[in-house]
Amino acid sequence: MLKKFNQFFHQSVNQIDMSFTPFITNVNGKILQVMQANDDNIPDLLVLEQQVYSGRTPWNQFSFATELRKRNNSLYLVVYHASNLVAFIGARFSPEETHITNIAVSPLYQHQHIGHYLMEMMINRARENDSDCVTLEVRTDNEIAQRLYRSLGFTSNFIRKNYYQDTNTDAINMVLWLKPHQIRRKKFTF
Repeated sequence: MLKKFNQFFHQSVNQIDMSFTPFITNVNGKILQVMQANDDNIPDLLVLEQQVYSGRTPWNQFSFATELRKRNNSLYLVVYHASNLVAFIGARFSPEETHITNIAVSPLYQHQHIGHYLMEMMINRARENDSDCVTLEVRTDNEIAQRLYRSLGFTSNFIRKNYYQDTNTDAINMVLWLKPHQIRRKKFTF
């Protein structure tokens, strides 16, 4: 009996749902295809990063490939308009915390609510997985992204000095508490 209880207990506690079904949606008049990223998307991800970061690629091919293999606790989504990658988002999930690892929207598609839409998708997934909070890092000089995150309820948590190695730029760690009654100082897992 104890063995069966232990099997049931370990199966039902702390399970994280990483399943994802691709779909087509309309965001701000644009028909977009949203799907889970895989290795075939890496060349497009690198091109999008170059567009967003003025020719730089903060994440290289190895970084993307490594993250895309973490299917048990990570979810990376790509967004295509026709055959063009226009955005992506990635997050790691645990019962305590969901951490947005990366988000980018093509300059041609910015200010069209696509980034907001993707953030809401990940926040909703964090709620479904019963995370306590959602965290992320944002460059201290990226005021547009900071405004987006604040509009979703994120607040500044602390500064990470020289976080972005490509430019030695500081980052603001931001947090969105999903369970306000549990707000407390805690050590984040990611």
